[in-house]
Amino acid sequence: MVRAGQLRDRVEFQRLSSGAVDDYGNVYSGWATLVTRSADILEQRGKEKISGGVLEDNNLATLRVRSDSVTQTLTAADRVIARGITWAIKNVIQLDAKDTVLEFVIEKGVAT
Repeated sequence: MVRAGQLRDRVEFQRLSSGAVDDYGNVYSGWATLVTRSADILEQRGKEKISGGVLEDNNLATLRVRSDSVTQTLTAADRVIARGITWAIKNVIQLDAKDTVLEFVIEKGVAT
């Protein structure tokens, strides 16, 4: 169970919107905000590696939110904006049998 005092960060969950057509017939899609929730974020130590002569910096974190009808629909195809950084959702875990808390494994520094 996550206590209310632990949910100190405001996070924004976004989903890739379906393609819309502009006046010129171009199809485009973008990220639309699905929901904003309070969350508990625990970042792990980052890892740096050199790939193709370029220094890459990525970092994993766990994010916990209270479960509701909207957060239960989130998948790895969605993304999170937390602390001003865009994070990719890697995994969604139901923590308890009562389905009150969801835990997300998120990663920054990768394509979303």
